[in-house]
Amino acid sequence: MTERRTLRTILTSARVLIGAAVAVVLVAAVAVAVAAPLPTFARSAVSIVETPTPSETVAVCAGPLLATGRTSGAASEIAVAADADLRYGSAEGEPAQEGLRAASVVDSSGPSVLRMSPIDREAASLAGAQASTATAEDLIGFAASACEAPRFESWLAAGATSTGASDLVVLSNPGDVAATVQIGVYGQAGLTTPPGGDDVIVPARAQIVLSLAGLALGEFTPVLRVQASGAPVTAHLQASRTVTLEPVGVDVTGATVAPATRQVIAGIVTPSAADPAIEGSSTVRVRVLAPSATARATVTVTAQGSSSPAVAPAELDLAEGVPLDIDLAGLPAGSYTVDVETEGVPVIASAWTSSALGGERDFAWIAAAPMLEQPALLAVAEAPAGAATAVHVVAGSEAAEVVLTPVNGGEARTLSLTADEAGAVAVPAGSWRIEATAPVHAAVSYASPTAVAGYPVQPGQGAAAAVRVVP
Repeated sequence: MTERRTLRTILTSARVLIGAAVAVVLVAAVAVAVAAPLPTFARSAVSIVETPTPSETVAVCAGPLLATGRTSGAASEIAVAADADLRYGSAEGEPAQEGLRAASVVDSSGPSVLRMSPIDREAASLAGAQASTATAEDLIGFAASACEAPRFESWLAAGATSTGASDLVVLSNPGDVAATVQIGVYGQAGLTTPPGGDDVIVPARAQIVLSLAGLALGEFTPVLRVQASGAPVTAHLQASRTVTLEPVGVDVTGATVAPATRQVIAGIVTPSAADPAIEGSSTVRVRVLAPSATARATVTVTAQGSSSPAVAPAELDLAEGVPLDIDLAGLPAGSYTVDVETEGVPVIASAWTSSALGGERDFAWIAAAPMLEQPALLAVAEAPAGAATAVHVVAGSEAAEVVLTPVNGGEARTLSLTADEAGAVAVPAGSWRIEATAPVHAAVSYASPTAVAGYPVQPGQGAAAAVRVVP
């Protein structure tokens, strides 16, 4: 028994030693395998690079000048006061033109919509502008505005609801589905959404007109933010004014540039020097809003052809959401650029000017001009007799060579500008291509002793960017 037990002990010990040795070998093998580079298999994902076909280019015009209160017993009824003369063009052919239904206006054919389909998978160029002259007892003056692309957000920095003002907000929907619009009003109480601006329905292929007084009653310096859902819309504001029951001007302005830390307002023309003895005499007034935060803004006014400010730069302390007007009375007759800058706080800006003579007078709201970094198309509508038309160009931080070429053929106009310099070229009515060697701002102006108007030049619709599709 003793020998058998001894043998069993020896065998068990041997098995334990052998098992331990095998375990050590296995652990070492695993360690080596982990440390050693393993074979890999790499396969790139299948993808397709495709450039989407751009959508059609659309430009919506404001339509005829409108008047309210012409019908006895229907003070809110809106009627046509003067038809609009339309000029448009495209470098790729003849745009299609159609009318929108004017849902709020009596006996109106509605505004015009210009459309161009893409050509060779590139967005077509398109520009349009309209002009109207009113000579009625209740409305007098000249108005010109650019036809604009519909947007989901627009800012209108113009107009008032003070005594003598009769301003209208014009919303147009060129799409095939209805748009729901929210209108926020920035005034002396900050941002509010009036009942008349909440969930406004703009039917498909239609235009509606709202009274500014119904949205911003008692506001001297309103700024409107128009936000659309369902479909983009274009927003215009028609402003008119009377003094002691005498009409003293009318204007139509489109959207100004979205909030930015620098705003450039080009092509502000004052046809005559200010006369303090005449109410509303020639001057420049600038409206500034910091919609999201308090800000300190510097407003610099420079005469065309000068490198020095025409007046001392103004420093403005802006409360959040409260618009402020600054009056720059005393400027001599001439053309000016207004530059509004802040340190890091985005602002909205526009300017107002007047022809300022006794008797027949006129005024204009000029929206800020966006930066043009690529060639663009602009349209110049027909001016009234005696009024000069010009394209004003403001260079950015670099010198720029600017060429204006008639779309339908003819002699090109050129400008050579140093950094931050402004210049102008007289042009007749028609469509023009503007091209510069460096980024610039541009605007169209109309000016005579009894008629002023102007609007910024908008960038062309860009080509669609290439998209990589991974299944």
